[in-house]
Amino acid sequence: MDRFLWGVATSAFQVEGFVENDMTAWEKQGGFNHDGKHPLYQNGSAHWLRWRDDFELLKQLKVNAYRFSMEWARIEPQFGTFDRQALDQYERMVDRLLELNIEPFLTLHHFTHPAWFHKKTPWTSKQAQDVFCRFTEVLLKRFADRISYWITFNEPLVWALAAYGDGKFPPGESDAKAMMRVLLNILKAHQCAYSLIKSYRPQAKIGMAKHFITFEAHRKWFAADRSLADLLHHFFNEMIPVAFETNRLQFHFPLLFDVDEAINLKNQIDFWGVNYYYRMFVAFRLNIRRPFQFIFKDKLGFGLTDMGWEVYPAGLSKVLRYMGKFNKDIIITENGIATLDESQRMRFIDAHLEQVFKARENGLPVKGYFYWSFLDNYEWLEGKNKRFGLVQVDYENDFRRAGKQSARHYARIIEIDLNNRQGSLS
Repeated sequence: MDRFLWGVATSAFQVEGFVENDMTAWEKQGGFNHDGKHPLYQNGSAHWLRWRDDFELLKQLKVNAYRFSMEWARIEPQFGTFDRQALDQYERMVDRLLELNIEPFLTLHHFTHPAWFHKKTPWTSKQAQDVFCRFTEVLLKRFADRISYWITFNEPLVWALAAYGDGKFPPGESDAKAMMRVLLNILKAHQCAYSLIKSYRPQAKIGMAKHFITFEAHRKWFAADRSLADLLHHFFNEMIPVAFETNRLQFHFPLLFDVDEAINLKNQIDFWGVNYYYRMFVAFRLNIRRPFQFIFKDKLGFGLTDMGWEVYPAGLSKVLRYMGKFNKDIIITENGIATLDESQRMRFIDAHLEQVFKARENGLPVKGYFYWSFLDNYEWLEGKNKRFGLVQVDYENDFRRAGKQSARHYARIIEIDLNNRQGSLS
């Protein structure tokens, strides 16, 4: 029986704290203040100081893999200047994971940049690819001998939409054509990083964590809603995977943009990371500025999450079947729920894992599952009041940790599965 990766996931900025980057600068400028919200970073979950104890909690979860990132701004705080002490600490972290028999699963880019990045080498320029690949090589020189799994980018389209679509992430622009140029450059940077990683570690497995949403028409009887759901599915879910197979980034979005660019990706990706959270209903509106509306409904009675999202486990099955067509390994790199109700979190985990097990039984190459998130963390526009973690972080009392009931539940699931696999080999 093949090995299955059981893990949890974080990103450096969301948990580490004690760093200055483009996001902290954006917060100081008031860039995150929207819709009456004023999210504050306040050192995330202080993981940078508490990582040793946190890794003991990882061990208690029984996971055999841990997805995390290394903060670019910490490693290259000034352009071309690399912080050896930061790299040394990341090296200690990787070595400790290996001592615990936990596979390090490294994300190179998870939304954040050094403070100098957007003015000096923005993603609209070719220079962004160059500095990203330079950063990648710095990490490879330290970690290529110890890290087998690499994710180049986390949700590149989500980041491009947030930074160059609605302008809620730095650099805060709103230009659809620039957004697609940014995405094109990010995909080129993936190709560069892929080649670099393979040159240092030919057997490495390299992927991209892609966000997927199940889109459905709000009014099934209304052709415009159905067409809009199809359009958004092709744009959000299909455009990037198809670009890898066709060597073209190609999409026509009426009234917004028309992109058709050759890109020499050559299908260079070893696995697709699936980040899946919810189903979204869409409605067409006769409004030039906002021609569509997004709606969440609790149609199955699971209850909406604290993010206001629908819990729709069948959507994960749909995504896995769709991605199976691309003949690459699939790893669920994020799947989780923001809730204070532990029974709801456990039901969420059980219902989604049921879809994973069914997919594997049906022959789909699903090789792992990472719950988001290991720790309660800073959740971008929402700040810290949305609790995704299996481990509670008490922000008011020195970031004290406490494993939740769902952590013990997840650990039992993993232990049973790993024991069954071991038994089948004996």
